[in-house]
Amino acid sequence: MGAWGTRNFENDGSQDWVFDLIENKDGGLVTDTLARILNNHEKLEVSDCEEGLAAAETVAALVGRASEDYPEDPMEKLDILNLIGTKALRNQAIAVVNKILADSEMKKYWDEQGELGSWENVQAGLVKRLEI
Repeated sequence: MGAWGTRNFENDGSQDWVFDLIENKDGGLVTDTLARILNNHEKLEVSDCEEGLAAAETVAALVGRASEDYPEDPMEKLDILNLIGTKALRNQAIAVVNKILADSEMKKYWDEQGELGSWENVQAGLVKRLEI
């Protein structure tokens, strides 16, 4: 396993998702990822969680509330996505974070590692940044 930590960009999956987003200049990837997570009726796999949290973090970045660990290079390029952090998009991102928090393989992993509280605090901070 590559990089892995309780913050949303301390893992390779989330970082890869953001760099793909910027490389492909595809703002639709944000909305598609959020919708895919919300429409998944099975327990979310870790890779789904990484991508869903990266999409939610991107929505927060779009409204000027990026996390400290949001990859710097893409941060400068978000304007090419032609995507606006509307209230509806922010609410969708919040719903994704809450779904991941409620029951997911990622939550189970952090619980087993004894880091659930730390990981949940990161997600609570993300939700707060989305609730502007």
